[in-house]
Amino acid sequence: MRQWFDEHRAELEHWLHVIHQHPETGFDENHTADFVAERLRAAGIEVTTGIGRTGVVGVLQGTGGTGRRIGFRAELDALPMQEHAGIHYHSRIDGRFHGCGHDGHTVTLLAAATCLAAHRDFRGTAVFVFQPAEELLSGAQAMLDDGLLERFPCDEIYALHNLPGLGAGQVGVPAVSALSSADHVVITLQAQGTHGSAPHTGQDAILASAYLLTTLQQSLTRLLDSRDSGVVSFGSIHAGHAFNILPDQLQMEGTIRTHSEAVRTTIKQQLEKVARSTESLYGVVVNLGYPVQTPVTRNHPEPVQAVLEVATDLAGAANVHEGYRPIMASEDFSHFLQAIPGAYFFMGQDGPFCHHPEFVFDTDIIPLGASIIAELIRRRTGLVS
Repeated sequence: MRQWFDEHRAELEHWLHVIHQHPETGFDENHTADFVAERLRAAGIEVTTGIGRTGVVGVLQGTGGTGRRIGFRAELDALPMQEHAGIHYHSRIDGRFHGCGHDGHTVTLLAAATCLAAHRDFRGTAVFVFQPAEELLSGAQAMLDDGLLERFPCDEIYALHNLPGLGAGQVGVPAVSALSSADHVVITLQAQGTHGSAPHTGQDAILASAYLLTTLQQSLTRLLDSRDSGVVSFGSIHAGHAFNILPDQLQMEGTIRTHSEAVRTTIKQQLEKVARSTESLYGVVVNLGYPVQTPVTRNHPEPVQAVLEVATDLAGAANVHEGYRPIMASEDFSHFLQAIPGAYFFMGQDGPFCHHPEFVFDTDIIPLGASIIAELIRRRTGLVS
């Protein structure tokens, strides 16, 4: 199969150029979804569009009859950022850029689907899931809410992601946790504002927020096992309009990241305790909200072993990293892995990291990635003897 991908490489790179030049952000991936649907239909694959608003699902039945149903997911969306990669097929839309490689993931899955459509010597069914709005951490849940797994049931589901720093031709397969959870936390402090010269006549929301932040961070260093990963960071604080007036409202926004669901629960419980303590000490009202909550991306043992075996056969044992260390980035593919077994793994490449304005998806990894997808589906559905 690797030979098939090498022979069709020029066409695959053209597909990537088309998608890269027309980047679309979450739930607006109309051009990209249409392009994907057209390529799937041209290969003779059954296509359903509009799943989770702009998602696309392709279904391919093997020639060997009834068997298992194996899903593989790729992402459709781009980032709201400017590209500075200097490539000839650069983004044609100002402020939109495939800076995470989702265009490459989409083409890699399209390539695998097209190849399997031409070589249907497997039992069971391949389900190709093209998901919207991964960068918003909302697209997976939108597809699930739209009945994805009821309409297109899968026994297992897989996904890959490029990873600069791992090295071209390398495959990293985490044993359990692949990516961290991501909880967007919004904290609002309500106070009775007053003049800065007389703080005793009201409440000081700014001082209260300083207490909340420092107490939370300091207490977590004594609550969490130092061997566990757990990061709480606040990137936005807004309050007040005058230098000598204590504001009546302050809002902070941040993120909670961890590779452990137990640690995730501990952090949220401690945040609640510190919020109540802040109220008691400073007389303010503290409200906590979590607009987006994404669990840890946790792999399942049997699918992990399946990826390891296929990757070792195709890339060579020296290029496959078993038990690869998880990273602190997050993925809403975690919602799929909470619903059914599966695995998430990394395809190495060189160059700037994802979300960097000079990031370029390495098209050299498409043949290997597509080969792993196709062979994984063939083996897990059941080859025709």
